[in-house]
Amino acid sequence: MDRKTLIFFSILVLIPIFSLFYKLKIANLSLLPMPIEDTWNLQVFLYPKENIAFSEANFPIPKNFGQVKVHKWETQDRDMNFSLIKTKFGNMGYWEGEDWDVGHPIGYSAKVQVSPYSHDDPDSDTSKKVSEKQIDYISLKFYQPTELAEGKKILASIHPYDKDKLNAAKQIFYFVSEEVLNTSKEMKLVDTLLVRQGNAYSKSLMFSLLCRLREIPVRTVAGFDLQKVSEKSKDNKVRFTFWNEISLNGRWYHVSTSKEIFGNKAENLLPLWKRVEEKRDLGFEPSTLRYSAYITQASVNRYNYKEYSEEVRETNSFLKYYSLYTLPLPLQNLFRVVILLPIGAIVLGIARNLIGIPTFGIFTPILLSMFFWETNLWFGIVFFLSMIMIGFFERYALDKFYLLAVPRLSILLTITVLSLILFSIWNESFSLFNNLTITLFPIVITTIFIERFSIMLIEEGVKNTLVTLAGTFFIALVTYTLFLFSSLQVLFFTHPELLLVIIAIQLLLGQYKGYRLTELFRFREIFSKLQ
Repeated sequence: MDRKTLIFFSILVLIPIFSLFYKLKIANLSLLPMPIEDTWNLQVFLYPKENIAFSEANFPIPKNFGQVKVHKWETQDRDMNFSLIKTKFGNMGYWEGEDWDVGHPIGYSAKVQVSPYSHDDPDSDTSKKVSEKQIDYISLKFYQPTELAEGKKILASIHPYDKDKLNAAKQIFYFVSEEVLNTSKEMKLVDTLLVRQGNAYSKSLMFSLLCRLREIPVRTVAGFDLQKVSEKSKDNKVRFTFWNEISLNGRWYHVSTSKEIFGNKAENLLPLWKRVEEKRDLGFEPSTLRYSAYITQASVNRYNYKEYSEEVRETNSFLKYYSLYTLPLPLQNLFRVVILLPIGAIVLGIARNLIGIPTFGIFTPILLSMFFWETNLWFGIVFFLSMIMIGFFERYALDKFYLLAVPRLSILLTITVLSLILFSIWNESFSLFNNLTITLFPIVITTIFIERFSIMLIEEGVKNTLVTLAGTFFIALVTYTLFLFSSLQVLFFTHPELLLVIIAIQLLLGQYKGYRLTELFRFREIFSKLQ
């Protein structure tokens, strides 16, 4: 590589790097739009149970935890005054005011992204002291004397004192999971301790109490089980569920005594409050308040383009005037397709210049892959091969009339349109291909391709023509596979300056003057004699 090429290559690569650095660090934009497969819409409505002159209510508001990222939330206050109290255990919203109308609920809506609890199996914890940061998680000040007395009796009976913290916690877990029966009835902790029967709320509090008596840091978590939304709830309505998080060797692990999970991966859990020991009323509906919570999974697109567009418009950077996200939606959809063409050009350049795969024309494989991507892969292959056969016999028949090029191509174009019409009618009647969308690509590509195919067949023979056809299809399928990676498309659409890197790579490919891989195979006998 000469000096001029090296300088130009470096400039083309450095410009996108500096641009990305500016967007991420200075303009504070996200790298990509927010993925929404694991994003949920939460709505909470609070109702008074009776008309009262002065009303107040409180309810947990989603907070950024390790497995939860809150993207947006807003309250519905009516004429109530709202305040938010932020703690490390969670955010609590407070509403207060006068003449709270029963028919007009208050509450909030939020968009949250939920990741699974994922961690390795916990190692044995032989630590003797609890760090100052975790003193709150072994505190017993929120338990009643009766609860403490019964908890100590149970702990003495199972005697987990001669074990390290991990095995002691497992012994307590097995006791609560297996010896305390599950029930759907509302249960207080003291009742569960006495009768050995409880729901998720009381069993979680019981596990927390026994672990704290053993000085094992633990907390009880209140939240929503999103799995129940997709499996059981027809109206997406959810109720609070409860589980525990236990700290071993400085890491928190998920524990559910009602589902018999200890330290394993747990998905679709949205925690809202991580200190139920202090706020027991989360397990019981107050006498003056009832709530309804609804959760739906966002499933419109894989990426939320709308929110990223708002993020771009709200930035103070000049980028809000030059981003593709500021264009009208029809233009955005066009560029999401066009932006893929240079990626296909990379595949084509490597295939032709380095490997030596023959193709019909230069950009025919890329256009063919776009045809597959915009319609349907199997429809594209079937329709394309069918049109090649029809076009070949049509060309053979037209040769007897000695037609000029333009009328001959016009007849091919008309036959292609008629074939598309018949394919569409058959597909509608027999549902041969699902989600089929017809565009202009099949008409243009097929007409030009049949002409090239028939000419090459006459000039170079069947063998060379079929090899070139196979090479064209191979590159088209590889390019089509790349087009299926939506993250790649979104990356280039969000940061179109990355196209300069494509130019830089093509610059390197254009400098290559060595043997192609197919030539090494083709001339292997000559190379063996030279050695």
